[in-house]
Amino acid sequence: MDANRRHPQSAQESSRRRGAAQGHRNAATEMLDRMRHLVDTVAVALDGPLPTQKDRVVETWARIQEYYTPQRQDDLRKLRVTDTTIPHHLEAMLKLLAREMIETESSVLEQPLEFGPCIEYLLQFHVLSDLVDFADADMPRGIRKYVVLFFDAFIDGIPLGLLPESAIRLPLVAIMHQCQTIVEASPTTPVSMLRRQEQQQQQPGGSEAKPHATSAAFRL
Repeated sequence: MDANRRHPQSAQESSRRRGAAQGHRNAATEMLDRMRHLVDTVAVALDGPLPTQKDRVVETWARIQEYYTPQRQDDLRKLRVTDTTIPHHLEAMLKLLAREMIETESSVLEQPLEFGPCIEYLLQFHVLSDLVDFADADMPRGIRKYVVLFFDAFIDGIPLGLLPESAIRLPLVAIMHQCQTIVEASPTTPVSMLRRQEQQQQQPGGSEAKPHATSAAFRL
């Protein structure tokens, strides 16, 4: 009889102990969660939030612009583009832009004139126009090739609805004119060879030949 009386008390004591242990575990878990949150908050306060894709584009463009400060102009004239990190930064910028265009592809189909913050930065701060100026000066030597490749990949990836934007259209026309001038000035291109043949046929006192259709097709 005494044993039967003690048994319910023992069960109640065990249940109470299990409840107390569970309460301690819950309190410990809550404390750990608070500590993790505190550590994350301190890390963000010290290091700042993780950079966005736009932040990376801005940083990449800033690294390119560092080469074009007035203090570095003389050194820049002596360098080839492959002696710099400019090709690397242009490629990195293209990858960031491509990633943004992929992520915003669905919204762009619904709103053709909508674009992400990375492209918005390029347009707002006339990055494409600056690249055209760099190519026109060809400083450092050989950068024109990388700028043309940049435009080729960029125009191929953006929605066609963005082409009329003046911050895109005008630099594109300018870089095309640069390419045309280079092609016409080169003595080995088919266009320049055809032009020389036309000039030879148009001698003083002779009959002038009609402009060749191929020649007209290359004029913008």
